[in-house]
Parts: sequence; C-alpha cells; structure tokens
Amino acid sequence: MFRYLREYRFSITLLFLLLIPVVAIDTATRAPREYRFHDRAILFITTPIQTLISWGLNKASSGIENYIYLWNTRKEHQTMIEENRRLLGKIASLREMQQENVRLRKLLDFTSTHQLQSVIARVIAKDVSTEFRAIRINRGESSGIHRNMAVITDEGIVGRVLRTTKTTADVVTMLDLLSAVDSIVERSRARGIVEGMTDEVCQLKFVIRTDDIEPGDLLITSGLGGIFPKGIPVGTVSKANRKAYGISQEVEVRPSVDFSRLEEVMVITSAGLGPTADFDQEVEEPTAEEGSSPAPSASAIPSPNASPTASPSSSTPKNR
Repeated sequence: MFRYLREYRFSITLLFLLLIPVVAIDTATRAPREYRFHDRAILFITTPIQTLISWGLNKASSGIENYIYLWNTRKEHQTMIEENRRLLGKIASLREMQQENVRLRKLLDFTSTHQLQSVIARVIAKDVSTEFRAIRINRGESSGIHRNMAVITDEGIVGRVLRTTKTTADVVTMLDLLSAVDSIVERSRARGIVEGMTDEVCQLKFVIRTDDIEPGDLLITSGLGGIFPKGIPVGTVSKANRKAYGISQEVEVRPSVDFSRLEEVMVITSAGLGPTADFDQEVEEPTAEEGSSPAPSASAIPSPNASPTASPSSSTPKNR
C-alpha cells in the first residue's frame, strides 16, 4: 500500500487539494444545519489556509495601493517644490520692484518739492580705485545729460557729471579728493568748502576758527558755483576741532547719502539757477562776501577738459 502511495503521491495530493475547496463550498452553500464531523474537519483544515490566503491578498493589495499612492504623492511633492520655488522667485522679484518703486517715488517727490527738472538714472558701475571715487550711470548725452551737471538723490548731494557718452556718464562723487561743494551750516550760516577725504567722511575746509560749528549741524549747498541748487543736504558735522591758534578749524562731515547703497540717482538738467548759470561752462570762482570765509579758486575742482575719453570697461576708469 505504501508503494502505491509513493507511486501515486502526486495524484493523491492533487485530488486532496481539489477535494478541499469542493467540500468547503458544499459546506458553505448547504442549507442551514448543524456541522457534522467531516464538516468540522474540513473547516479546521481550510480555515487557516483561507485566512493565510486572505491575509496575503490584503497585504498585496494594500502594498500596491500604497506604492501607487506614494508614487503619486512623490510626483505631487515634486510639483509643489517647483511651484514653491517659482513663487518664491516671483515674491523676491515683486519685493525688489516694490523697494525700487519706493526709492523712485522719493526721488520724484524730492524733485517736485524743489521744482527741479531732472533725469533719473541707475548706477551701473563704481570705481574700484582707492584714489578716485566715481560712479557710472546709464544715462548720457542722448538723455540730455552734459558735463558739470549736478547729481543728487532724495537724501542729498552725490556729485557732478565729469564726462559723458551717448548712453553713459561718469560722475565724480563728493567723496573724491578733487571734489568741492560750496556749503553753509544751516544753523549758524557759516560757510566753507566740503571736499572728499575717505570713503565715508568728508572735510569742511576754509572755515574760520571763530565760526559757530558744532557736531550734529546740517550742511546744505550754498547755491554758488552754478552747479548745485541751493538748500540740498550735503552732510552732517561729525567732528569739529577748534584749535587755540590759527585762522581755521578742522571739521569732519559725514555725507547725507549712503554711497554703499547707492542705486538710483537724479541728474539735474535745469534748476532755475539764473540766467548766468551754464552747466557746460567751467565752474566759476564764488564771490567772497563780506564777513564770510575766503573761497578757494576754481582750480580745486578738476577740469573736465583734461579728462580722457571714458573707457568701456565695466568699472569707472581710474585715470582722468
């Protein structure tokens, strides 16, 4: 008998496996009654198998669904990341436009208040030299800008146009050693010449030792010289050293304009300086008034005629 079992073990196993579901189905579909012995035996054998098969199918189905869900979630996450980056870039651009609009509105309000005709320009280059302090703007002769025109912002004086091309202009700032701005102290009306000294500080020269000047005093343009309109802020006195001897005193001035953050400027094309004012002419020596400090000669301001043609380099040329 065991020989037949070994010989036909495959057929017997197959028959047994086929018989189990048939009996199970017959047991499940039969009319309601009490389970008999063979029903209980079949259920005892098939229940673990059915449970295992059901568990496996549920796990497989859940795994497939989770995989598909995670794949879709990953795609959605990647899409959201790209959308977030795009929106962040747009927000940064809008914020920059808002700040630029605020600065331009201040410039327009300033020109409207002082009744100045001007051209707004953007700073496109700065001189990297430690000897000369100049900038280059993106407006030139085609915009009506010429040599010796005043360059300002809503904060105060920037400098004057040194030379021009059709589309650009080089501006020598008030921080330059050869720059000179005739100024008066707003409080005491003491007068002197503001000249560049360092990248952050200027000096007020030709100030009589007896003039009333104190730290914190505001300096404004005097209107003499035919370049800068009267009443434009120049800077604030940061130090005043009145010596016990001599005819002058040492005065340091911190400019009103923050040159490290300079982006837009205004070039004054017409300021109502009177019929004798001509921006294309050399700067004339201011007339010394009675009781005022002596004024320097016009040679203190660099002559634009001695300046070479502007170099097309990315920064403002060093040689003049």
